[in-house]
Amino acid sequence: MQQLLKEHLSLSDRIFDIIQEAILSGSIGPGERIIETEFAKNLGTSKSPVREALKKLEGEGVVELLPRKGFIVKKIDRKSVEDFCEVMFMVELPVARLSLKKRDSKACKKLDKILKDMKNSLTKKDYLLYLTLNRRFHGVFYELTKNELITKIFRMLYNQTDIFRSTFLYTSERLLRSMEEHLAIADAFHKADQELLERAVKNHFVMFKENILKSDFLSENR
Repeated sequence: MQQLLKEHLSLSDRIFDIIQEAILSGSIGPGERIIETEFAKNLGTSKSPVREALKKLEGEGVVELLPRKGFIVKKIDRKSVEDFCEVMFMVELPVARLSLKKRDSKACKKLDKILKDMKNSLTKKDYLLYLTLNRRFHGVFYELTKNELITKIFRMLYNQTDIFRSTFLYTSERLLRSMEEHLAIADAFHKADQELLERAVKNHFVMFKENILKSDFLSENR
């Protein structure tokens, strides 16, 4: 694990990345306890920076602190999914419209490169990389708005989105369909067709919601 520590980050930020990667990879699932002493021991550090990283993850909605239990990965239930997707619909469509106003050849090439890498990650069955690239793909649209507050909202929303995605993408045909949906979004963006782009984005998140609600990882489905 120590090899994963990034030298340019603070210790708590490095630990933040490691814990988050463990959650996204499925090593720690929804509802599972995060044992601070084990992380501290494995990383050769005290509990203090581990606790600091967990508090940051709590602030971003990834983990929660329960009395007498400590930190656990947030459980996924129907209410949390529906609440989250309601917010995503409120944010994603306006962002799509704003991004078209700043559309340029550089952004189009960036999307094409990310899509190529996403396809390669599927070929290699590197699903954690796919999640990372998926986040990068959607980040392009947020970055184009040139709005600092919107990019902060993006980071918060996609931390939670990645948790949801990590619970069902690895074990279903959703991966291939997800790829098709991203291609449709990029195609509409290349064509500068606002109506087509909004339809593609909406379809992507409708499917996202439906697949999470059917997932075996959803607490009500167990």
